[in-house]
Amino acid sequence: MKAAINTLSALLLVLLVAAPNFVRAEREDSLRVFPQLKRSRRIQSGFASFLEAAQSEVVLSEESFILTSITDESTLHKELAGEDVQASGPHCVQFVRQSSDILMNLAGIAYTNCFNDADDLIFNALSQVPNLQLTREQYEKFNLLGAFRGENIFVDPSTIREKLSTRSVSLVNLPVVSSESLEALRVAFDGIKSSFKSCMTDAQGRLADNLKFSSQQVRAICAGTASKQV
Repeated sequence: MKAAINTLSALLLVLLVAAPNFVRAEREDSLRVFPQLKRSRRIQSGFASFLEAAQSEVVLSEESFILTSITDESTLHKELAGEDVQASGPHCVQFVRQSSDILMNLAGIAYTNCFNDADDLIFNALSQVPNLQLTREQYEKFNLLGAFRGENIFVDPSTIREKLSTRSVSLVNLPVVSSESLEALRVAFDGIKSSFKSCMTDAQGRLADNLKFSSQQVRAICAGTASKQV
């Protein structure tokens, strides 16, 4: 029985050491949202072209934040492979991995909240356009940012990709607006993009701080540096 337990612990240890590569590969699915959107861009004119480009720019600006988040998580996981960390056994490492996964998922919710705020601002801006008279239901057909509502890019990126694909096709049915209205929308979108990036920066910063704290826990608890200083 004892031999079986030791074998199981050894197997778990091997899996945890190899985990950074597995996690990195798993997270890559979250980054596949962005190349798809880049490929789906089409040459249009007027309002349709502007709205697709403006919405796409907001979505694509998230890519760097997602990449940074994945890199920060991967760095933490690499620390877990250290011999001094592994000396405490697999359970300490496993707890940190579970914690980092929760932190990433919480960050995904925060990123979605940024999209929700930008989405509402865009609809409000479009509602101010004379003669456009868009209902929320009509807007949702070509609302790229709405593809993130209720989803988490670290949990269900494939669902987001499917929604983006469907809504991108619907952009060809957009109405025409005046040049004055288009210029007003350009100004509004500049403010929305700025607010979105600020929201994402704050959310990504919180995640970075939390992962850094987890790293400190790895050194102090799993690697036992706190006890060694006594």
